[in-house]
Amino acid sequence: MKKIRILNLYGEALDLNGDGKNVSAFEKRIAEMGYEFETETLGVGDEIDFESYDIVFMTHGKPHNVSAISKDFIKYKDAVAKSIEEGKVFVITGSSNMLLGKSFSMLDGKTYDGIGLLDCTAEEFDSLYVSDAVLVPEFAPEEKMFGTYYRCESVKFDNPNKNRLFSVIKADEGKGSVGDGEGCRINNLFATWCLGPVLVRNPLMMKEVLHCVLGENYRETDFSLEEKAVKMTIEELL
Repeated sequence: MKKIRILNLYGEALDLNGDGKNVSAFEKRIAEMGYEFETETLGVGDEIDFESYDIVFMTHGKPHNVSAISKDFIKYKDAVAKSIEEGKVFVITGSSNMLLGKSFSMLDGKTYDGIGLLDCTAEEFDSLYVSDAVLVPEFAPEEKMFGTYYRCESVKFDNPNKNRLFSVIKADEGKGSVGDGEGCRINNLFATWCLGPVLVRNPLMMKEVLHCVLGENYRETDFSLEEKAVKMTIEELL
């Protein structure tokens, strides 16, 4: 099998709360399966050919960092939409989700455009919403996952989110809370506000992403420690 090519998009600007560990955890699993990989970190001003990568990561960053990269990301609006339509694997976490909507506004009053993939807008507020959560993934409705929300942005959909990634069965209320469902799954796009990092804490989602990247070349590897940890965490939360 060819070498797996990984794009850590805007990775130097967005690695907040250790969420960039989603990338290194994915690398570790690829290596355990016996495959070679190559990871490239690209940022503002770099030329990006999404077609040349097997998976694209965008992780969590400070709101002003997200606003700073928005103009550059907008250039790839059509390319991103085309890649998602064709089944390219994307994993987008935390505040980077603001770039997928129609627009988002900051506390300084400035508004920035998103790529309009999702029918929503976001708004920064002057406090912090923090909550652990128990989630049911739409791709495995008989299972449960664990996530953490850590955000100072609220999201409003113009219409109900029909492509949500998770149902939320337990999370704290408060400004910035996600309600009974969140995230987005369109083809092989996995977009969620969950941190953790979500692929490190949840072998279920890691396996789903790996299956999407590798297809019939997926090989089993040992997730027993992570499975035990997430089961204990969910039992404590419930």
